[in-house]
Amino acid sequence: MSRILVIDDDQAVRESMERMLRGAGYTVQSVPSGEEGLTLAKGNAFDVILSDMRMPGISGIDVLRTLREQRVDSAFIVMTGFGTVDTAVEAMKLGAVDFVQKPFFRDELLMRVRSAADRRQLARQVDLLQRQIGRGDSLDALVGDSEGMRRVKDLILRAAAAPGTVLITGETGTGKELVARALHAESPRADKPYVALNCAALTDSLLENELFGHARGAFTGAAAARPGLIEHASGGTLFLDEIGTMPAGLQAKLLRALEVGEVRRIGENEPRRVDVRFLAATNADLQHAVESGAFRSDLFYRLNVHRIHLPPLRDRGPDLEQLLDSFLARYTVGTDVTGYSDAARSALLGYDYPGNVRQLEHIVQRAVAVARGPRIEPADLPEELFASRTVDAQARAADGSVAAARERAEREMIVAMLAKHHGEIAAAARELQVSRTTLWRLMKKHQI
Repeated sequence: MSRILVIDDDQAVRESMERMLRGAGYTVQSVPSGEEGLTLAKGNAFDVILSDMRMPGISGIDVLRTLREQRVDSAFIVMTGFGTVDTAVEAMKLGAVDFVQKPFFRDELLMRVRSAADRRQLARQVDLLQRQIGRGDSLDALVGDSEGMRRVKDLILRAAAAPGTVLITGETGTGKELVARALHAESPRADKPYVALNCAALTDSLLENELFGHARGAFTGAAAARPGLIEHASGGTLFLDEIGTMPAGLQAKLLRALEVGEVRRIGENEPRRVDVRFLAATNADLQHAVESGAFRSDLFYRLNVHRIHLPPLRDRGPDLEQLLDSFLARYTVGTDVTGYSDAARSALLGYDYPGNVRQLEHIVQRAVAVARGPRIEPADLPEELFASRTVDAQARAADGSVAAARERAEREMIVAMLAKHHGEIAAAARELQVSRTTLWRLMKKHQI
């Protein structure tokens, strides 16, 4: 049964809607503010979100806008007692599927919720089919030919063909879910379901319910039995992101599912057999968590049959240029933007990207959206790319060694050549007799 989130600052409205929706068989959760709604909704845990338009703090429109930016694709229904044509149009442009005015009749609300829930379920089925049709391209989604990425792709192909769980590690934003999708697409289970769940996005009780499901009457509001995601993924692959945040009690229950291939729904006594390949990802040091007692050692070793570690973007060298061009091609479809200016590309190549590939993607996406001409210029990029590193420069200047003198001379030559050619990277590189890529790396090294 579909899961519904209600966001409304009026307690009476929330309680009334909860009774109404639970009576219709839905699993319902409600919160009194947009801030709490955003926290709960970010993990794609709900099929339908109903939000009041006007609330203290974050409004319903702001909630919708933020969720779309975060790529949360729950069906969104805006409700208000102050509705106008303009607000309805704005909500629809942002991706709301419906717009209702208070007070509303029970049958009307249930009809709109049912329609939105059915549409969401259909979209999920279409998404699953598209992933299965396009599974041969999944490995190609991992852009880059650096030594580190070649090793990752080789490990994916080896692990995909072998049995056993896979633990995917790496910093936030390095592309761990892309690795999980590629593992599924290259495995013998590719024509079966691929299901993903972010463990950090849900409360402990909701996470257990999502994974294992529940029996009818297992708790208040459980008007119908519902299988969990482990059952839904049977025959295919279940990807558990941010596994390190899973509570200790649930770790033990997951371990049994891994060891004996059985799950027990909440409120049921009889176990159910499942055939699932588990993939897990974390940006935390699970070995340290085991040593501190925060993570079960037996579950860690059960997950760590195959290990794939994704290197941070700062260690991937030449991959950065390929990623820049790949994201440019993705986000310029239907726009007049055709490329980067030399100065903008230089700035993009000279940044360390603490948020890794995800941060780079968002920067390029934003730059394409705000660019005023056919090329992305430095003015279209965020300020952090140009943050001063005065302390490092002063430290180099104070160093009196021969090596430091050589570094200063190299830097001065590059600065002079760039000035001579009015910042044109290609012309400066030709006169320095180096490639453009080498010159960009030197500029990054000397923080020019």
